[in-house]
Formats: sequence, structure tokens, C-alpha cells
Amino acid sequence: MAQTEPVMRQVVVVVHGMGEQRPLDTLTRFVRAGLPPDGDNKWRFTSQADIMTGKYESRRFVALATEDRPRTEFFEYHWAHLMQGNRLADLWPTFRRLLFRWPWRVPRGLRGSWLLFWAAAFSLAVLAVAITPLAELPPKEWGSVVKWLTKWVGITGILGVVVAYVLLLAGKALPRAVTKSFVDVVRYLDTSPRSYEVRHQIRKGFVELLEALHKSEYEGKPRYGRIVIVAHSLGAYIAYDGICHLWATINDQARPGQTGHPAGLSEVVNAAAGLKTPTDKKMEKWQGAQHQLWRGLREQGNPWLITDFISVGTPMYFADLLYTRKRTQFDERVKRRELPTCPPERYDSPEGENNRERRPRYSYTRSDRLGVLYDGAPFAFVRWTNMWFPAWPERFGFFGDWFGGPLQELFGIGIKDIPVKGNRGCRWLPGYAHALYFKFPMKRDGGSVTEHLDVALRLRCEPPDAATNDGPADGNAA
Repeated sequence: MAQTEPVMRQVVVVVHGMGEQRPLDTLTRFVRAGLPPDGDNKWRFTSQADIMTGKYESRRFVALATEDRPRTEFFEYHWAHLMQGNRLADLWPTFRRLLFRWPWRVPRGLRGSWLLFWAAAFSLAVLAVAITPLAELPPKEWGSVVKWLTKWVGITGILGVVVAYVLLLAGKALPRAVTKSFVDVVRYLDTSPRSYEVRHQIRKGFVELLEALHKSEYEGKPRYGRIVIVAHSLGAYIAYDGICHLWATINDQARPGQTGHPAGLSEVVNAAAGLKTPTDKKMEKWQGAQHQLWRGLREQGNPWLITDFISVGTPMYFADLLYTRKRTQFDERVKRRELPTCPPERYDSPEGENNRERRPRYSYTRSDRLGVLYDGAPFAFVRWTNMWFPAWPERFGFFGDWFGGPLQELFGIGIKDIPVKGNRGCRWLPGYAHALYFKFPMKRDGGSVTEHLDVALRLRCEPPDAATNDGPADGNAA
């Protein structure tokens, strides 16, 4: 008996994080973490030509359709080759802002490192002051001074010696390691002329990939029915910028004759109002309403295909220190709708005619249409899930991912924040846990990051674009 195959294909676009990443490294790790294995615990996918970017080093991985999953194609947006010429000095302005802050204003995942830095600095200062008298004493009296240091300086002094020794050994390697990774984050968000062209090219390449996926056809019909974006670390900034820019270019598109509100708009507004006191049930209702609105937009003829954005271990949780110099500046940009949130900021006309309304409003009325979603509202219908390995201890984290954290406080209470509590042992590795999110393909229960990915990707439980049914008949066609 022939297998009944889903109609449409779906796409997962993976955006790698900071550092000198090699093409396909992240995609190869991710495909096994994101794609559930078959019954015999084997992954079945093929490597085919990347028909979207035209890059020789790039490939797409293809998993054929099964009874409960449409044909799924995996693409990687590789941008590391564009981030060249990093210098250690590029890190200094941001490092200085983080260093000279009260500990409760330091990002939670970096507090442990912050404390160690200041403890080491204090240790070296104490040692420098305490050891100075040794030069003025005869050698036979040095013993009494050493005993005094042991008694009063103790572990602080030992820490200072260790740190000094490590810095001497790593004096040449440390700047190179830093410029390969952390400077990427700072430089991508830098608005100076030196970084402008790099940032522009990175964003441009990602938007062009998304546009190519939206426009791709097979036998005269749209090739894909749904796009999911998964972004790690700095890649989440890039993906966020790409989603926001692309929506601003097609937010008002619809077939001629569509004059009413898109289906699901009122449900999204009501669900967003209920998020003021968030619960798991309200979050489920909110994300369900988002998907219903996306289907409503598709029914009206809007070509938007991105249904889900999954950020993993991203430093966006301290974006207020990276995008801006202080939190008030960040909040002002959010209120001006320069930085879209989930749910979106309410849409008010320049005249303020909507200020009398208490409910959120994400659309405006045009002469020929009602309910046109404004250009800063992509996360009214794009579900945003964020996950990270929480650093331990909770208040002054050191063991865990220093660069990942919750996003609801900055980017909206409609984001599904997931602190990953599984993968014990590995997820507590200081700092290095940041690189381990896609390295547990066989661990798919117990709160593992792979288990959470499986739920957030929704590769099996949602047939893409069933409302429009506008795809090729053979879900496994090339």
C-alpha cells in the first residue's frame, strides 16, 4: 500500500554563533539533535546541493517525508567569513561597561566571571603592597613576613599568584581566542563606520536567503510551506534582524479583494492581554493564537512562511548593554517600535487616536483594507522559543552557559523561555557549556535540550500550510 505523503515541504534554517565557524559544522551537529531518529535509532537524511545560496561550500540536508512528518530540508546560514579583521581593542568599550557596574547590574551568567576578575585584581594588589617590604628586610626575616601573608592574605593571595601565572602562559593565546569569538558579538552590534559594512553584509546575506526560500517554486507552485529558524548565540541577533527586516517589506501584501481583518487577529489580541500574568496554559493559548493568525495571513495571500524562531544560548538577554549604553535607552527604542517585541508594542497612530483603547493593537486601517499588521509586529504570529543552560549558582552564575539567559524581560512576555535543566554535568561546564547545545542527539528525555528542541521545532505535529494547500503534490520531489 502506497504511503500517503504530506503535501508541503518544510524548511529549518540554522544560523551559527560566534567564532571562526566552518561551513556545515553547526548544521551537521544540529540535524541529529533537531531531527528525531527512526525506530532503529538511526538518522536518515541525504546531503544535496544548496539550491538557494549558490555557495560551493554549502549543502542542504534533506529528510524525506514519513507518515507523521513532511519532507524537511535543513539549510545553514554561514556568515563567519564576513567577520574578519577583529581586534582586541574592539572589545574594550563593552568590557569596560560590564566591568565597572554594581554586581546586581551585571548579566546573571557573567557575574561569576565578574567576581573572579575583581577578586584576582584585588589579590594582585594586596600581594604587590604586602611583598614590597621584603626588599627592605634581610633574608633571615622573610619567614615572618611569609607567615603574615599566609595568615592574612590566605586564599586571596594564592588566587592572585595562580591568576598571574595563567595570564603569563596565556598572554599570547588569550587575545587570539577572544578576537575569534567574543568580539564578533560586540562588533556586529557596533554602529561605528568600521563595523557598518560587515554588519550590513551579514544581514543582507541572511535576508536574501529568506527571500529565496519564500520565492522558490516547484512546477509553478511554491516549493515550501513553512520555515523554522534556529539560531545559536550571536546568530540569534542576526536571525532577529532578518525576521524584522523581511516582515517590514511584505507586511501589507495580500491578494486583491481582501478587505477584512485576517483570521486570528482578535484571538492574538485577547491572548496577549492575558499574558500579563503568564502561566503555561496562557503561553500555550498565546502560541496557538499566533499560529492561527499566521494561517489567517496566508489565507489572505500574504507570502510569509516563517512560523517559529528558536534562539539557543543567546547573549540577547543582556542586549540592553550591547544595543545601547543603558536600559532606559533600550526601553525607548522598544517604545518607538525600533526593536520589535513578542507580543508587539501596541500600534498607535501619530495623532494618538488609539490611546483611549485599553486592549493591545497591532494593526492599522488602510483605505482599502482593515487589520493591516504594522511593520514592527512580526512576533504577533511568529512563535519565539528561547532556551539556555542556566548558570549556577543562580545569583552569581559561573558553572554553565555565561552567554545565554531569559529574554522575556527585554523582548516580551510572549517569548517561551526554557531554562534547560537536563544534560547535567555537561551543562555545568563553566563557559564551555555555551558550545554544547547540539551535542546530545541521543538524549531525548529528562529535560534534555534535544527534547525541548523537538517540541519547539514541531516537525511532526503540524502539517505546514494546510490552510492554503498550495504546494506540490509530491512532498518528496526534488
